Amino acid sequence: MKNIEKYIPVALAVLADAKLQIVKDEKIDKTYNGYISSFGASIISSGLLPTFIFYSKKAEGNDDADRSLIIKAIEMMLKSPGIDLLQKEQYLLKEIREKYNDKRLKQKIQECAIALKLAIRTYPQTKKD
Repeated sequence: MKNIEKYIPVALAVLADAKLQIVKDEKIDKTYNGYISSFGASIISSGLLPTFIFYSKKAEGNDDADRSLIIKAIEMMLKSPGIDLLQKEQYLLKEIREKYNDKRLKQKIQECAIALKLAIRTYPQTKKD
């Protein structure tokens, strides 16, 4: 739990990053709340690699928010100072494929996902027009 508390400011900083465009005009599309809420359950039920494969692609023909941004946000968190699990040149999906049974990696991803879920809920939600 201590890690999650430390990761919440990192998650807020990642969400505020203009490159991701998850937060727009100090609001967040409520679809992202659903994506991050189901992310942890998907890891538990399907596994780490299948979850990342599913979330790494935008749903085709769907006007909903881009679910791959959740993966990018978690990857940014893992590269940030204070967490430093990944180096700048490392890519999360590649690390998962190579270290699939690494319990530390899975735990850090889950902690980042929880911190991201809590951080997302600090913003007012809106639905895309």
